[in-house]
Amino acid sequence: MNITLKLEGFPEEIINQMLAKKIAMNKTEAVRLAIMDYNEHHQIKRIDETELDRLAVKKMQQMDKEIEEGKRRILTEKEFLKLHPELRDD
Repeated sequence: MNITLKLEGFPEEIINQMLAKKIAMNKTEAVRLAIMDYNEHHQIKRIDETELDRLAVKKMQQMDKEIEEGKRRILTEKEFLKLHPELRDD
């Protein structure tokens, strides 16, 4: 499904923060993650383990393709911790 979505104010700020914190790579992924989180919280539709596995494999394949195309890169541990110092053990 393709949709055009206009977000303003607080919802727009949340999406922008998700991008700034590298939670999502783009706005589409941020909205998709928010919907999945909402579903998990409210249990609108139950997802069985088989479906979760299928979705995880599909996402990993998409990420592998994006890495190959130079649209996504893998961070070293040092690079990641530089972006997220709050996750350091020390």
